[in-house]
Amino acid sequence: MNTKVRIQNKFKKVYRELEHLEQKVHKKSGFLFFESHIYTIEELLNSPHHHKIFSITEKIGADIKSWYHSGKLTSEEENVYYFERDKTEDELDRINTNIEYREPTWWEEVKGTFIEFTQRVLDNLPEELKRNLLESFKARAFQTLLLPFLKKMPKLSILKR
Repeated sequence: MNTKVRIQNKFKKVYRELEHLEQKVHKKSGFLFFESHIYTIEELLNSPHHHKIFSITEKIGADIKSWYHSGKLTSEEENVYYFERDKTEDELDRINTNIEYREPTWWEEVKGTFIEFTQRVLDNLPEELKRNLLESFKARAFQTLLLPFLKKMPKLSILKR
């Protein structure tokens, strides 16, 4: 296999990681108006895909440098490397821009406003009322979420000797 093809094949791994990263940018979960992006912008920008891309391209660069210094790299092969490297940089920049300027879903916008409003209301309530609301909320959460689940669990029998 010639060096030109080997260089292009090494970059295939990078393009796969770029593709996986791009697929995650607009993935959503939820229903109708209550959809949210699965991955936050921070999670996407600090994803393992970025680390893999940097690791792979660093290894490719080290190989190219080694081939160049040992005289095993033609100018055409060097141009292939620079072309693939620039193409990778452009693609990563494009994906990162899509991540940074991704539009929030309707629910993500409303949810943030709702949480902020609720926090302001709670901040202005007397401490005793806050405590009573919290205890009431915990009791309701237990009754509606946990109690039905516990009732469905099979009874455990304890063996005595």
